[in-house]
Amino acid sequence: AFAVDLSTFDAPKGLEGFNPVWHNPPTSQGVTNTCWCFSTTSFFESEVYRIYGKKVRLSEMYTVYGEYLERAKRFVRERGDSAVAEGSEANAVTRDWKLYGCMPWEAFSGLKPGQKFHDHSKLIEEVSSYLGHLKAASAWNEEEAVATVRAILNHHLGEPPARFTVEGKE
Repeated sequence: AFAVDLSTFDAPKGLEGFNPVWHNPPTSQGVTNTCWCFSTTSFFESEVYRIYGKKVRLSEMYTVYGEYLERAKRFVRERGDSAVAEGSEANAVTRDWKLYGCMPWEAFSGLKPGQKFHDHSKLIEEVSSYLGHLKAASAWNEEEAVATVRAILNHHLGEPPARFTVEGKE
């Protein structure tokens, strides 16, 4: 058994007992199961502020876009023996940033015009169905698979910009 006695712990009695630090307001992941990306991106945004004093809002969906491309590559390389789903872990964010970089939310929100919340239910259904077809047909052309997954992502999230401007720099 594990027991804890907090009777001597001097915890704040209300909000005024805490020292607030800057952070972006919480952002809904909608229906995506990409909390791994939203939480880790939020952490890095706060770290940018803590270290450099700059308030940034980074694109979670650009990272998710890259993650889906990497999963499609792995799926083909492993001949369908790897999972392609929405969930992941925090380390995927830094791994994808090393491969694809990151960009401001303003440059790529992943929301289509008029869309208020992310909903990847159809996106993941289409990607999974397509990759399942590849496995059934033993069609392991990685370039073609990635191009098709990219087209599905572009349809649901929009196409990420090749260029964008931050603080006057392209």
